[in-house]
Amino acid sequence: MTSNRIQRARRQELVRLMVQAMQDMGYSQSAVTLEKESGFPLESAAVAKFRDGVLKGDWTLVESLFPTLELDQNKDVVVVRFLIRQQKYLELLETRHIKKALIVLRNELAPLDFNSERLHSLSSFMMCSNAEDLRRRAEWDGAKGTSRQKLLAEIQKYISPSIMVPEHRLETLLEQATTLQRISCLYHNSSEYISLYSNHVCDRSQFPSVTTHIFRHHSDEVWYVAFSNNGKFLASASRDKTAIIWSLETWDKVHVLSDHTDCVSFLSWSPDDTKIITCGQDNVLKLWSVESGSCLSTMKKHEEPVTACAWLPDGKWFISGSQDKNTYLWNLDGTTIHKWPGARIADLAINKEGTRMVAICHDNKIHIYDLITKKEEATMEENAKLTSICLSSDCKYALVNLSTKEIHLWDIDERRIVRKYLGQKQGKFVIRSCFGGIDQGFIVSGSEDSKIYVWHREHADLIETLSGHKGAVNSVNWSPVNPYMFASAGDDNTIRMLVLFN
Repeated sequence: MTSNRIQRARRQELVRLMVQAMQDMGYSQSAVTLEKESGFPLESAAVAKFRDGVLKGDWTLVESLFPTLELDQNKDVVVVRFLIRQQKYLELLETRHIKKALIVLRNELAPLDFNSERLHSLSSFMMCSNAEDLRRRAEWDGAKGTSRQKLLAEIQKYISPSIMVPEHRLETLLEQATTLQRISCLYHNSSEYISLYSNHVCDRSQFPSVTTHIFRHHSDEVWYVAFSNNGKFLASASRDKTAIIWSLETWDKVHVLSDHTDCVSFLSWSPDDTKIITCGQDNVLKLWSVESGSCLSTMKKHEEPVTACAWLPDGKWFISGSQDKNTYLWNLDGTTIHKWPGARIADLAINKEGTRMVAICHDNKIHIYDLITKKEEATMEENAKLTSICLSSDCKYALVNLSTKEIHLWDIDERRIVRKYLGQKQGKFVIRSCFGGIDQGFIVSGSEDSKIYVWHREHADLIETLSGHKGAVNSVNWSPVNPYMFASAGDDNTIRMLVLFN
């Protein structure tokens, strides 16, 4: 294609997108004027009739216009006919024209010989007692709802976009442009509006890289650190057999939780931040009151060190994992409700809905459990020892540290690795990582070389290596309410708070 033809094609596309955008914004007269002046209509008269026919339910007209849509005669025509006749059938049932609906089912839908399972479901709707029952069972909101708009959107998947421009296309392109600018910005950590007038770039000052506070009360290595859900407190677990709750308002310790008889390796805040569970190498879990700092109960069921624990979102249940090959579901009075046997748990996490648990085990596998059915849903294999897991805020991704100096980002639903982050030092110890920043655009990890490593999530580029600790950095955790603050814990017995440079 010559450059002149390319320019003309691009001009035509731009005009059509502008016409559609004007119509979407209510500037109908301006849209008509632009079509006339440019000579580029948004769509042909036949396509406009087709669109109008779908929205008005004129199914005879709609099918008569098929030749104008340039559909694939061998495949797409059948699918689109099925979608249209399905809508026609459901609308007849909704208005209680049962005989006419039966004719459509037998004479129009069945002869298409398409999707027999769906056809069987459609036939079962003949037994619906009324229109409300039909809409409920069919998960369909009726002719006066949004079903015709949804049908049109579904049909458009089979029509060339050059024939029928997808809805709100210019708005979609602009959103894609701003998204690309955001993910291309290595230090993006701002919620400010991204303008289309200039290229978007954040500098290093948007990243929290300055240590403002160091907590020093622990007398031995600090293995884990976690913010409260409201971001007002921090809790740390240590080899010195204690866990400490710290105030981020007074920058001082609030309570020292000192009832364990061996190292405390992990802890978890309750959803309402009124309680904390701690666990460790004395094989027990302890439930604490955040307000008083007193131990409310001790759970003794595991026979080996308890490596991880996590709350369900209702705050009435929690789960613990151990090296004894047992994972337990508990209630608040210390009763075990369920046991998953067989896996030596290294770490675990629960999604926000409380429907899924993701656990890493000493068999180098990631196990996914359905918490409704209590059954294992899937297993994903890694090629090295796994030390920690962290779920993204949307719970679609899992961040996993490996002993081979790698961190892998897994797409949980697709069961595949989508990113690998390299550079940190890890081999002997349990090192933890987390998501951070606005939109969780950063990946942050501790390291055995006393540094904190930071990567751009999308590009996997190493953008920061932060010093300060005097021993291995075991755990990092990002504030759930402040995108410009995170904490790190290390073998130098300290917790460091990092914020923006000011």
